[in-house]
Amino acid sequence: MSKIKIVISGIGGVGGYYGGLLAAHYENSKNVDIHFVSRGENLKAIRENGIQIKRSFRKIAGKPKLATDNPEEIGQADYLFCCTKSYDLEDNLRHLSPVIGKQTVIIPLLNGADITEQIRQILPGSRAWQGCVYIGARLVAPGLVEKFSLKDKMLFGSNDDDKEQQQQLYTLLNNARIFASIPDDINTEIWKKFFMISTAATITSYFNAPINEVIEKHSDFFIMLGYELQSVAEAKGIVLPDDIVFNSIKSQQMMPNGSTTSMHADFKRGSKTEIENLTGYVIREAEALGVEVPTYQFIYKGLTRFPYPCNND
Repeated sequence: MSKIKIVISGIGGVGGYYGGLLAAHYENSKNVDIHFVSRGENLKAIRENGIQIKRSFRKIAGKPKLATDNPEEIGQADYLFCCTKSYDLEDNLRHLSPVIGKQTVIIPLLNGADITEQIRQILPGSRAWQGCVYIGARLVAPGLVEKFSLKDKMLFGSNDDDKEQQQQLYTLLNNARIFASIPDDINTEIWKKFFMISTAATITSYFNAPINEVIEKHSDFFIMLGYELQSVAEAKGIVLPDDIVFNSIKSQQMMPNGSTTSMHADFKRGSKTEIENLTGYVIREAEALGVEVPTYQFIYKGLTRFPYPCNND
């Protein structure tokens, strides 16, 4: 019996954390091989010392079977976790083509409501499930990931694909002490996560401020974004909890002071951002559905018109 091959592409905070747990548990496994696709100094550090994970007062270390920037060295995977930024999705999938076969299951752990649909458009006929995570983790140095949130949860699945294979992956993750679950309706869960990410990323980027400050000074904007996004979800037939607007804000209040979103951090660095997948997507869907989203439109125009977010005063 051949080994199960799990590939993780994008060894940043999310990919490094979950890939690290898998690598640590299956390092000497006779049944499972873990492979990383990375690059640069991060790849060099992982090749030399493996991946290090710091969470609370504990450190975990593990070495993948192979860490490489050349997917041809890996061959076809059974499971492929895509953990890159959403704006790199197409280029990343093209790069990973040697890893993707007819039976390869692709699980994206990216920010966005329609990532799986994008994968199926880029790779017609591919077996793409849906996935999302709730975690705060960063690559703080090459080969070193730090988890800074208490919350740590992965959700994945497909409403119309092999349930037995989904259970197999769940077992593989659970054995590596990854808190994962297969919800009854993964699409609704994706939208719950998207709701939290889209509103927070949009508002922190626009006001150039951490989450605690925008909640304190601009909660009205936060609430308006929430109700607009809820209207878009309802028009798409996505049933979200009635109290999701205020519960989303409450959950953001649990983040440590000074915490911000990855999109805001990208804006501050002058890097590419996920604005099209987190903010622009809402506007495009609203237009197609005939839903008014004036707050999203106002902020989107501000963020795309200027190279740097506005001041928060």
